[in-house]
Amino acid sequence: MAKELQTVRAALFGDSEAAAEIHHKHYASVLGALMNRGTAMQLTRSEVEECVGDLWSDCFGGTNSKSALLEKFSGDGSLRAWLITVGLHRLIDIARRKRFHHDMAAHEKTSSVDPMDKIPAADELAPDTDLVSLLRSSLKNALARSNREHLLLLYLVYLHGIKQRELADIYGCNESTVSRWLDSTLEQIRADTVREVEILDSAAGLEWREIVQLCHTINQELNG
Repeated sequence: MAKELQTVRAALFGDSEAAAEIHHKHYASVLGALMNRGTAMQLTRSEVEECVGDLWSDCFGGTNSKSALLEKFSGDGSLRAWLITVGLHRLIDIARRKRFHHDMAAHEKTSSVDPMDKIPAADELAPDTDLVSLLRSSLKNALARSNREHLLLLYLVYLHGIKQRELADIYGCNESTVSRWLDSTLEQIRADTVREVEILDSAAGLEWREIVQLCHTINQELNG
């Protein structure tokens, strides 16, 4: 992550090689992921390509009134996941406006309601439901294959703050054994979730860190 942030900062300071590295590493991958999401939202290929083109221009092209978009990248997650998340927000907005224009054309002759009243506010936009379904199904399937007792241990340790040594006393084993159970279960969940995403949507191309970051972003949106 630190190296990515360093590359981003170099690109923002005008390093053309750093900017080219970011483009080479992420552009096609981000376009592919967003193209798949755009298709699910009934957007055309040209609409998605234009969205990604604008996204890329905004990443590097700051103006007097607006800073370059990449300045908002903190390095907490992967750059690819961050770009996909920002792109998803833009695709959702495009799809929302497209539906609005379609509805306005369909109702302008029969409805007396001001069509402008039907536009949801920006903070009311729902996350991409297709993406939410993909992540939920993948995690659900991965968890279903996990050892139930070991899942309980994860629940107790990470959600309730129970110490591993306390669980070792309860189970009559060494603390290192509990640690191995936790580590192996987490690794199994990671691997199975990534595999499920690949099975359900091969075009998504998401890695575990990106899945976690997208889940975090979507959870923030769903919970306001």
